Amino acid sequence: MIAPPTRLEGTGFPAIAAGGEGRVALAYLGDSGNDTWNGYISIITDAFSDNPLITTVQVNEFGDPLDVSADCGYNRCGGFGDFIDILVDQHGRPWFGLSHNIVDEGIFGTITIGPSLRGPLAPLAEMPMGGPTTLLSNPRWKLHRLVIQKISGLL
Repeated sequence: MIAPPTRLEGTGFPAIAAGGEGRVALAYLGDSGNDTWNGYISIITDAFSDNPLITTVQVNEFGDPLDVSADCGYNRCGGFGDFIDILVDQHGRPWFGLSHNIVDEGIFGTITIGPSLRGPLAPLAEMPMGGPTTLLSNPRWKLHRLVIQKISGLL
């Protein structure tokens, strides 16, 4: 079970990746109300603690939901049922990838700042924000790179 942010009405399509000892990243879709489905990454840096800290950020921009279908997280929901995954790269940065509805459309999200989930517990190098200005397109492939809002206070 994934414990979502307190304002979510439901979640679906969870994925999990482990980094270094006690460090975990979770990715999932969540309904923030009125069938407004957004993508989320939750990061835990002290999973073996009696009271682990879970920090969650939304991967898509506010006001630009990934889907607005009723019960999206509880059924196939377009292409979300085809592919959803999370991994931790060699630098310790989590990457959330998923597909949705349109052929050749992929959505990728990560954190702009935050803790490394590999090696020493240290801040990652800052990455610029994504969004519409980072979209790449050509006739055969459409890649949406969404970089989530900055995480502060994790270290």
